[in-house]
Amino acid sequence: MKYMKLLIAVLTLVLLSTACSTNGTSSDVVRSPYSAAVVGDTIQLGGFNWLVLDIQDSNALVISEQVLLQRQWHYEQRALLWEDSDMRQYLNGEFFDNTFTEEEKAFIVETRVVNNINPWYGTAGAGNDTMDRVFLLSVEEVVQYFGDSGMLAEFSGRPTTALPDFLTDEYNHARIARPIESGVVPWWWLRTPGRFVSPWLDASAAVVSGAGDVVPYGIYLVTEGGVRPVLWIRI
Repeated sequence: MKYMKLLIAVLTLVLLSTACSTNGTSSDVVRSPYSAAVVGDTIQLGGFNWLVLDIQDSNALVISEQVLLQRQWHYEQRALLWEDSDMRQYLNGEFFDNTFTEEEKAFIVETRVVNNINPWYGTAGAGNDTMDRVFLLSVEEVVQYFGDSGMLAEFSGRPTTALPDFLTDEYNHARIARPIESGVVPWWWLRTPGRFVSPWLDASAAVVSGAGDVVPYGIYLVTEGGVRPVLWIRI
């Protein structure tokens, strides 16, 4: 009888151990709800629609289809790096915290964001690469993901005092974003620095106009403009 009780106790421990290993331990791999996503798809995240721009290493790059808010790039007008901007702090802080559910946050990947100089002006000040969960596109990424007419290379290396035309091409329509509430088509911020002739007066960041043109010389940082957040999600 004693051996029978011991055997029952051992079997009970084995069963409990098996149950624990299959019901919520840290070793579980939760299937991503976005696993079927492909480039060009639209997914739901944080109550908004997001366009899938790229897929790399089981992660998808997505951008909000609409301008989600209007905000200054920075709260004061001065030459500034993306890594130090109020926009970056807001997107990775208040916006991230309040927009997504805890379940959604688990699938948002912190990733290295490369911050290059302005390809039109060679403007220094893009800064160090950053580790972000939420960020803005660069001018190179806009061209990469929304269509490349070759005009980026054409404008590359212009002198800093030049004021080129907007980058207007056959891909303008794809870059146009719609606002959530109003019928006005807004322009939207990029993270690439604009033209800095005077560090204080001309501190700016590149944007995409309401017509879909890329504006390489930028708009003053204290101006309220449209925000289309970008992030990588695990698929």
